[in-house]
Amino acid sequence: MQKNKEAKTFDRKVISFTTSALILSTIIIILVSVASTVTSVTNKSTQMAMREVEVMATNTEDDFQRYYELIWSIMLDRNIQRYLRESENQHEYASDASRVLDNACGMQVNINFISIMREDGDGSIAKGYYIPNWKTNYQQELLRDYHNSMTMGDNSMRMIFSDKYDSQGEWTMNIYYPLFSTMKVGERLGLICINIDDSNIKPLTTQAIQNKELSVETYFVHGDGTIVSCADVEEINTQFQEKFADRGQSIRENGSYVEIYKKLSGWDFSYITRISRWELLRDSVWTVVLLGILLLGFIIVFIQLVKRMVTKAYAPWGGVVRAMDEVSQGELATRLKAAEVDPDMQVVSRGFNGMMEQIIKLMQDVKEEQYQVDQIRLEALHSQIQPHFLYNTLDCIHWQAVVDGNKDISELVKALASYYRLCLSKGRDIITIAEELKYTENYLYIQQIRYGDILEYEIQEGDAKWEAITIPKLTLQPLVENAIYHGIKLLAGQKGFIKIVICEEDDGIKIKISDNGIGMSENRIEEINQLIQSYDEEFGYGVRSVNRRLQLYYGSEYGLKYKRNEQGGITVEVLLPNTQEIKGSGTVL
Repeated sequence: MQKNKEAKTFDRKVISFTTSALILSTIIIILVSVASTVTSVTNKSTQMAMREVEVMATNTEDDFQRYYELIWSIMLDRNIQRYLRESENQHEYASDASRVLDNACGMQVNINFISIMREDGDGSIAKGYYIPNWKTNYQQELLRDYHNSMTMGDNSMRMIFSDKYDSQGEWTMNIYYPLFSTMKVGERLGLICINIDDSNIKPLTTQAIQNKELSVETYFVHGDGTIVSCADVEEINTQFQEKFADRGQSIRENGSYVEIYKKLSGWDFSYITRISRWELLRDSVWTVVLLGILLLGFIIVFIQLVKRMVTKAYAPWGGVVRAMDEVSQGELATRLKAAEVDPDMQVVSRGFNGMMEQIIKLMQDVKEEQYQVDQIRLEALHSQIQPHFLYNTLDCIHWQAVVDGNKDISELVKALASYYRLCLSKGRDIITIAEELKYTENYLYIQQIRYGDILEYEIQEGDAKWEAITIPKLTLQPLVENAIYHGIKLLAGQKGFIKIVICEEDDGIKIKISDNGIGMSENRIEEINQLIQSYDEEFGYGVRSVNRRLQLYYGSEYGLKYKRNEQGGITVEVLLPNTQEIKGSGTVL
């Protein structure tokens, strides 16, 4: 049961990853869609509201201009001028002035009444369809409101929006303008007041503007921030909450609202339309909800498809997991069956089975190599049994030769004993350069005795600190032997010479072994320098072994290098590090 759970882990991970990626992608799609929808709806609704505000502002500008022109037409009428200017025959002049006002009221149906008042306070006239005669001393009320009214623009027109002049409490607009004489510049004759049931400003007090698709709140605000008209009449004549744009047209984000500003051209008023963000997004909510439901359904269906596909596609991996588990427990005979799986799994199965075969073969090879190593160590142990017996025997021969007076045999046996004693080195693989040179000197002495007068040698003594540097045992002897057999013996009767020199170069120690043998060509020397780095049956095993041991102990930058010398023979350079640390063994000697 535990194995089945482990086998299914990979499937669950794939399904979990795919599901997470799908859900994340869906969330991103929804967020992008919502952001796009919100932006689109906001821009569309804002543009619609802006056009509505522009229409209202244009209509109000036209109406104000008409009121201004009406006032001037009344002021320039001679009957009005005579009534305001003359003190006698007021009754006759008042009758003519009344007709002028009646005609003016008939020109615009939204005018409730028009009232003119003399500057000297000696009379007033009011005409219209709805004169507030029910209100006591309404003329004095008009004058008081004039002083409390607000400017309308660069001209002398003033305005107040009030519910005092309608018996039903409806809001109306009073427009005031001073009346001047046409005969004397700057002479003020009186004041005109036009009470208007304005079709643009008044509706703001009864309801918010009903756009075709959008409900908004609109304020008509004076330049000093005073609210002239709005849906909430309690806010009229109070200050607008936010600082508003006093020039041109603009759109501003303000918390949960979007506000559109439009200033009337030539007049000291602005329309401010406030749109709730909920109103902007209300119609798009269902779109977002529908999109979310569709995507949720898509996720559920897709997850089921992914689950089936992953289970089918990755089911064979359960066998791989079980096989790996069995191998980890030591069952190396485990194999995968590739007969009923897809081509990719066939490749995996063949690779797994081949790997297991290779592992078993390598293990057998390692066992065989270990057996051979054990045999070599056993033979080495046998060769070191009672080494003193050999030394004692050679020592006896040496002293017997001394007694018989045979000095040559005595020296030869002495050198041979020293040679084998240094060769065994008490089982050590790493010795000092001094010991290696002494061992090589014994070997050269024996060879000199053997070949008579055809071989001479010289070992140059160096600094004592160099002789303390360690070196793998039997490094120099194979090189000297190679020089004798392949260089000096082929001189055809000439005397051979071998010289060993130790010197310091850069951060290393260099031991040079030179001979005056027959030498080699530059091409052959270059070829030899390459052959000592790899196995080749035509090249000596001893030299390659020496180079390989040096590189294993110290690194690939050290080892042997062959060169031609001035005597025509060959010089072998042995490069060692100027350190006591042995890289291959990881120890410090």
